[in-house]
Amino acid sequence: MRQQARQRRTTSGDNPERLRCGSVRYHLCGLVAGAAALVLAGAGLAEGLVEGRQDGAFAHVRALQEIATANGGNRAAGTPGYDRSADYVAERLREAGYAVRFEEFTFPFFEERSAPSVSTASAESALTPLAAAAIRTLANSGSGEVTARLQAVDLGLPDTAPPGPSTSGCEAADFERFEHGAIALLRRGSCPFQVKVENATAAGAAGVIIMNEGAPERMDAFAGRLTRVAGVPVVGMAFEPGRLLASALGRGDDVVTRVQVNAAAGVRTTRNVLTDRAGDPARTIVIGAHLDSVREGPGMNDNASGSAAVLEAALRLAETADGTGPRLRFAFWGAEEVGLVGSRHHVNSLSEEERRAIVLYVNLDMVASPNFGRFVQAQEASDSLAAAARRALVSYFRDRNLPVEERVRTPRRGFGSDDAPFAEKGIPILGLYAGAAEAKQEAHAALFGGSPGRPFDPCYHRACDTADNVHPGVLEEMSAALSHALRELSR
Repeated sequence: MRQQARQRRTTSGDNPERLRCGSVRYHLCGLVAGAAALVLAGAGLAEGLVEGRQDGAFAHVRALQEIATANGGNRAAGTPGYDRSADYVAERLREAGYAVRFEEFTFPFFEERSAPSVSTASAESALTPLAAAAIRTLANSGSGEVTARLQAVDLGLPDTAPPGPSTSGCEAADFERFEHGAIALLRRGSCPFQVKVENATAAGAAGVIIMNEGAPERMDAFAGRLTRVAGVPVVGMAFEPGRLLASALGRGDDVVTRVQVNAAAGVRTTRNVLTDRAGDPARTIVIGAHLDSVREGPGMNDNASGSAAVLEAALRLAETADGTGPRLRFAFWGAEEVGLVGSRHHVNSLSEEERRAIVLYVNLDMVASPNFGRFVQAQEASDSLAAAARRALVSYFRDRNLPVEERVRTPRRGFGSDDAPFAEKGIPILGLYAGAAEAKQEAHAALFGGSPGRPFDPCYHRACDTADNVHPGVLEEMSAALSHALRELSR
């Protein structure tokens, strides 16, 4: 849901600045053009520009959108779109006088080349495909086509009562009577997908269909991820078609099923982009954002917005660098969307002394959601520097009459982004966030404005997460708040 004050912008495919600039070094011209575009961005933008550079963080979003459009529509790790994004960030940092280094690592790679399909037939009927919207490939599924009898495994579906929690396929004993070479029909539930699939394949399943659980929030087709590449096709299915198949099997029907998955899985190399601003190496603050997108779209709010805010803060602070205060490390992580791989690689590659020197990690992930909130996220117990950083962020917004909410992050609630590897090592964490796919509550609509009951970001992990899905005013506020807090800590 876009805010009324927000101005519509063309995507890069019909971008007039792109037409004027030409194809060579278009992003440099875009930085200049971005200054004019930001004037139209809406309430709160002028405040940020007082302290910041006149092109602003949204210019970087525009450049990353151009890169995605020119490279297959996404910036996923291991693709040319990500590599060009890393080059763009590195070029801007070098122009500001930073020494940039790339940190390479490998990650499990999965690419779906075409949509999956499931077709079924009972008795003498021909195979009939199920609706495409009811089927999703699980990441790291095996590739191929298999046709075999369908066999239900411990589905636990009552005839009349609503379905309860599922343990389908969670134990090897669930497959004691499983027919070797059949396709397993399982129900989503209380154990990881990987456990279900490994138990099924150990029993000889030629393919696996995991239907949704059937609770009100678990009815539709779903996307999931296996932690290791499976040897057979694995798909997720909406609850209702799964229930119909289970009913047919329960009547004793012989259901022949064909499952098709066309995908490639393996290992690829990608990289983090890192640079340090001079300061006390025994007190290092790492400021990070993931630079990669999902394959489904260009990832402008998730997370070109966070990367743009971190990059803009680095450029602003380069203009006033004097080497005092803590050392600042600006980090742009790769492969976050496939399991926080880049940030985890960085943390794990540090020596114990280097890890102890990191006194704070600040994460920016999705900081310009169109139906936004302004959230400062911190751990409940933080040291004095982390507390000072939190206060600096909160006061920036409050001093400008911009509503903000503080959120406590705990291991129980989970650290859902690149803050997790740092928190696991006992490093204090802090973050800025504007909301994702969760619905905006009435209280947040009263605080921030916008539409209650609608997602903070309706384009989360979708192709529509373009530059038009980014709120430029909120992005500028977040970037300016970050710059302000880092200046305060440097003093």
